[in-house]
Amino acid sequence: MCGGLLEEHDHFAQNRHSFSEYRFPNGTEMVLCEICFLDIGSVVGEHWGRNQGSRLTTNDLVLVRQVIWSHMTRDRYCPVCDTRLAYLKALREIRDGNSKEDRFTSD
Repeated sequence: MCGGLLEEHDHFAQNRHSFSEYRFPNGTEMVLCEICFLDIGSVVGEHWGRNQGSRLTTNDLVLVRQVIWSHMTRDRYCPVCDTRLAYLKALREIRDGNSKEDRFTSD
């Protein structure tokens, strides 16, 4: 989530963060640093298939594995919020998937 921030790349080079892969409630798996993991409550839960107005918590994520990387890449990012393009694309796919499920389950 925070990989668009240049300072996070400096932190990576300094080995200041640990990374782990987590499974979200809808089955999506994503690698997060420990800061993004702890900040997961700022993510709107309905984006991840939760009830409207709910928020995710760290208890909603399942640890898949710890990740040890030798390098970090920087993809495109949102210049407003510095969120990585990869995260925004994953969020879009999840929201689109939830919309399709809503259409099928409401009939």
